[in-house]
Amino acid sequence: MTHVEKSQVQREVRTARGEPLIVRLSPEGIWLREKGRRTAFLMPYGSAYLRAAMLAAEADKRAKLAARKAKRGAR
Repeated sequence: MTHVEKSQVQREVRTARGEPLIVRLSPEGIWLREKGRRTAFLMPYGSAYLRAAMLAAEADKRAKLAARKAKRGAR
């Protein structure tokens, strides 16, 4: 595992739309920027974790709702 205490780790990733993003892990958080742009945005690790948890909860809620609708429609 890479520890980000002093150094920074930078990688290019693709979004769901296929657009390139540069992701840099630093001690203060995750820096995101579009490839070819200079403006980067910082997302603290705590905020990223909370946002990911909210997305997972919403996905579970949608799946349960779809299962209930399918169960009602089968009757």
